[in-house]
Amino acid sequence: MKVSDNSVDNMWKKFKVIMYDGIKQFIPTIRHNGKTGNPKKFQPFSATLKSLIHRKHRLWNRWISSRKEAVYNEYKVTRNKVKSEMAKLLRQEQERISVDCKKRNYFGSISIKEINLKPM
Repeated sequence: MKVSDNSVDNMWKKFKVIMYDGIKQFIPTIRHNGKTGNPKKFQPFSATLKSLIHRKHRLWNRWISSRKEAVYNEYKVTRNKVKSEMAKLLRQEQERISVDCKKRNYFGSISIKEINLKPM
């Protein structure tokens, strides 16, 4: 492609076509309407944990406005419950991931051994 053979408009059209082809080929386009997939899959918190978090926020706001020691003590108890539940949820998630990875590695090693045991 020589520069002198083409006008600026023709060169721009060719450039635009090349760019759009590259975008279509290499950039994924996914449209989300907000209702795709399993809704339970995107909710890592249980209903009890959500209510505990909500209660913690409400107690914090109540303590900020009143500065009563009893409300603060109740807030601390709820805060510690939320913290322990979140830690338990994190441990369960990490355990689930590690078990899943172990299963993949196990079956991967089986297929490798089967390939290696076949006579040539």
